[in-house]
Amino acid sequence: MPQTGHNFDAIIVGARVAGSAAAIMLARQGRRVLLVDKAGFPSDTISTHIVLAGGTQVLARMGVLPMLERLGGVRFDAMRATGPGFDYTSRLDSQGIGIRGLCLSRIKMDATMLDTARSFESIVVREHFRVVDLVIEEDSIIGIRGEDSSGVHEFHAPLTVGADGMRSTIARRGEERLGAFRRRDAPCKRAYYYQYFAGVDRARLGDELRTEFESEPGEASLICRCDDQRAVVAVAFDADEIASFRNDLTVNFRAHLARSLIVGDVLAGASAIGKVYSSGRLLNTYRDPAANGALLLGDAGLHVDPLFGQGHSLALMSTEIMQLLAGEWFGASHGTVIGADAMSSFTKRRDAELMPYYNASVRVSEQLALDAATLMAHRAANTAQWAADELIRFGQMASGRKGFPSFRFARLMAAQRRAA
Repeated sequence: MPQTGHNFDAIIVGARVAGSAAAIMLARQGRRVLLVDKAGFPSDTISTHIVLAGGTQVLARMGVLPMLERLGGVRFDAMRATGPGFDYTSRLDSQGIGIRGLCLSRIKMDATMLDTARSFESIVVREHFRVVDLVIEEDSIIGIRGEDSSGVHEFHAPLTVGADGMRSTIARRGEERLGAFRRRDAPCKRAYYYQYFAGVDRARLGDELRTEFESEPGEASLICRCDDQRAVVAVAFDADEIASFRNDLTVNFRAHLARSLIVGDVLAGASAIGKVYSSGRLLNTYRDPAANGALLLGDAGLHVDPLFGQGHSLALMSTEIMQLLAGEWFGASHGTVIGADAMSSFTKRRDAELMPYYNASVRVSEQLALDAATLMAHRAANTAQWAADELIRFGQMASGRKGFPSFRFARLMAAQRRAA
């Protein structure tokens, strides 16, 4: 017989960035939270290491950013983009407070976020807890059923949050049992591999994020300093070539870097550390995030191609949107489940604020070559510093409600089009 608990306002499945952030935000509103994860912590996961400015601003407002920096997270203060017909740099530290991003390994970031969540008396954390199903009454999700070493357990709450990643159990079971969380998928044309390097010369790479595109058709590379005196280096290429790439990861990874425009040169004299990590084949996935009694956050609700490193920031920014709206939801719930209609405000606001970034990545990920509009934007940014700053600011997810492109950037792109 399952052991049952009923004393929570919210159950959050997934205790990494989005889940821990959601637990912290709800606890600060006085909510009682159960936070569960099938993993134990600290533990690693395959992921981008980049938190763009949109995400670091949320971390700063949460008060955890200084801790992540003390752990060795690198606040990159510039970004350089290189590709066919463009090579421009924007100084992030000259564009106002909070525009710098962060680079930190997941093993440290996730453990720190979870430790912060543990510090709240109103948050109960259960690691090594595997959710096997949803508890459903009529058309509403009222909780979860799961298991750990102590047996089978069932927990109920007015709100169940799926922050359990792109292969979310909450999303899958909600879809199977209720037809909830309808999804739209767009395959990513590129695969991604990354590795750490030590001894990267500071004269070749400072605290800077460097990205490059089209060294060969469909190929891209990224390098940034991260914790433990390392740099993380990522490569992207045609996903149809995964099988041949895996035949000799080390050799093929180095061959890719040898073809790169700038990243390979940065690594002169540096040494590789550990294995090469793989993302495998990926999907861009948009899910309707709300169902009666449940909400999806992070990759569970919006998973995007990692080419531009948006995942962390999409997760954190969407979680902050939930925080801003949750008080009204709980106030109207009177202890019963929070309905999808009440949470439609989340869907509307999330999509208004985050879909421009998501759609830009989807457009670029649906074909190997940079599409004409993206290429034109990069080349426009190459012509003037203000234009480079504006495009990088959008890339850092820090454009805010002003949006992108501005009128003068659109005029610059139009001039580029006429010149072509």
